[in-house]
Amino acid sequence: MVSYSALEQASSKNPHDWGRAMATAMTKLLDAARIDGRHFEHEFLYGEELRMRIDENNGGATVKLTWTPADQEPEQENSPA
Repeated sequence: MVSYSALEQASSKNPHDWGRAMATAMTKLLDAARIDGRHFEHEFLYGEELRMRIDENNGGATVKLTWTPADQEPEQENSPA
């Protein structure tokens, strides 16, 4: 089972900045899946479980997202049943 992780820095300890960092990390997760040869788009995150960890660092925070996608590879046309 494959999983992807992404880190993003928030510039402050304000939760609004964590949200922006989380959104950027979500994009990085999908980018990692694409590099891995999978063809996920943002809508594939609907209904998926993501783990998030927020750690304090200096004047801000580090947001880490981890995603183990359900098998959502698109079915290939003309593949045997």
